[in-house]
Amino acid sequence: KSPKTEEDFNSYYYLRWVILRKEFENDLESSKDELEKDSSHTMAVYDRKVVGVGRIHKINDECSQIRYMATDSNYRGFGIGSLILSKLIDIAILDQQKDVILHSRENAVEFYKKNGFILIQKSHLLYNKIQHYLMKKELSKN
Repeated sequence: KSPKTEEDFNSYYYLRWVILRKEFENDLESSKDELEKDSSHTMAVYDRKVVGVGRIHKINDECSQIRYMATDSNYRGFGIGSLILSKLIDIAILDQQKDVILHSRENAVEFYKKNGFILIQKSHLLYNKIQHYLMKKELSKN
């Protein structure tokens, strides 16, 4: 579902921070950027607990970017990440985008390949520790 209430968003951002930033940043705000209000957010909830999150925003009229994908480590391997990814791609298709890009952490490259993304190139090194790779998925027009 999309987070709607303040409580939803607080839980959504908290999971993002715990999975993606806590090891490097004490500040919960480090899991946010200037595009939050211009983005579509999706979260998976199980037993009233947020267990997965993801976000997509338009880069231009043809391409959107997925960012901040995270799944609670206790819930990995159940298809939650793929469901969130599928929902975000559906948003891009509804927005008539041609492509979706993302910068995958090294340990998630195979996950994105299994979901139809191709590896383009090595991109940035986050916190001088986490290698990222630019990946792309072309969206088919029906």
